[in-house]
Amino acid sequence: MRYRPLKLLSVVHYHQSPKTQPSPHAIGKGIAVVELVTKGRGWAFHNDEWREVLPGSLLWQLPGDQTIGRSDPEDPYSCLAVWFTFSKETSHRVPRFSIWHDVGEAVDLTERAIGHFLDESFDRDALMGYLFARLYFCAVVYHHERERQGISEPLRIARSLIDTRYADPIKVVDLAKAAGWSVAHLHDQFRLAYGSTPRQEILNRRLKASKELLVGSGLSIKEIAGKTGFTHSSAFCSSFRARFGLTPKAYRDAYFFGTGMRIG
Repeated sequence: MRYRPLKLLSVVHYHQSPKTQPSPHAIGKGIAVVELVTKGRGWAFHNDEWREVLPGSLLWQLPGDQTIGRSDPEDPYSCLAVWFTFSKETSHRVPRFSIWHDVGEAVDLTERAIGHFLDESFDRDALMGYLFARLYFCAVVYHHERERQGISEPLRIARSLIDTRYADPIKVVDLAKAAGWSVAHLHDQFRLAYGSTPRQEILNRRLKASKELLVGSGLSIKEIAGKTGFTHSSAFCSSFRARFGLTPKAYRDAYFFGTGMRIG
């Protein structure tokens, strides 16, 4: 389910006092709280156990969750806490726990966020959009990289071949040979990892490249078809329309922002 924040309720840099414990807040209907640990050590209750959070830990708390509920008495935690409202109930689009590996960057974001929130003349909607996008993007990147790390080396080799040679007349048998697998086993592994076949992933990569050229270059449709691995512009247009519901020209007309470039 897609969701977007409606209103920025609060932005605080919370500091737990030494030798004390926090009072966790239950997240109510229509509320989301993002906690980004900047210092110290704490714990959040999750799946019937306490999970440790350290500097860089990023928590997306939605209705039914609780904010950080325990702190190390000798090394109390601090965290950026951003409170949003939403139009309706939602579910996690990213896992509840992520990690922002560059803690210095997280601290910088916290300082800027607090400064702008305390400045009553600063546009709250702009701050809300920036914080939501930055925090959400960090969580997505973290989990995307974790998923990629779980991919086997043969599959990584095959995928890399698609990413670098998609414009060539590459065949599935070429991918299987590079991976050291049979074609059948390659198909099985692609379906498990990507939910699609090697041939579909080749097409996906070609279409992705074609979209970038349509909106970022003045190349003709025919030239783009050739540069992205399609044998004929008609095959390119047919595949593009089947995937995106509009022709390459219509897509370009809708999203192209270049000036003084040749369009065709």
